[in-house]
Amino acid sequence: MEDRVGRIMEMAKNLDDLNEFFRHNDSVVAYLDIKITKMEEGHCEFSLPFSEGITRAGNVLHGGMIMAALDYAGGLTAMTVNDGIDQVTQELKINFLSPMHRGPFKIVSDIIKPGRTAVIIETKLYDNNGKLGTIALGTWYIIRDRIIEKK
Repeated sequence: MEDRVGRIMEMAKNLDDLNEFFRHNDSVVAYLDIKITKMEEGHCEFSLPFSEGITRAGNVLHGGMIMAALDYAGGLTAMTVNDGIDQVTQELKINFLSPMHRGPFKIVSDIIKPGRTAVIIETKLYDNNGKLGTIALGTWYIIRDRIIEKK
């Protein structure tokens, strides 16, 4: 089976290459224009620019767009300890603490508990003044026995 996780973690040595890979291979990442700014075992950081394309009426970030960004961040953070072949979101609970409109935004994602089959991760989104706007707690399932391929 293809070692997708190993290939991506090798690319993580050069974040420009890794960001370019995801920009071309993940349409949600390309749409959000999210960038990995730090990636190490158990911890990742990201930058999310403000754009009208991810806001709702009232000119604040849309909750669904925040959820997508935090899901991506958590998945990549899970990848830093994944010894399987992939991972998928099993559960993601989010608290929206404050409307967010001052970008660029910083996303910080940390592993709370690594495991063989599931990884628990906390992910937070801050505005450009350091104000906490969103906190999420999620579980990522580690896939060991199958690759999901495009048909």
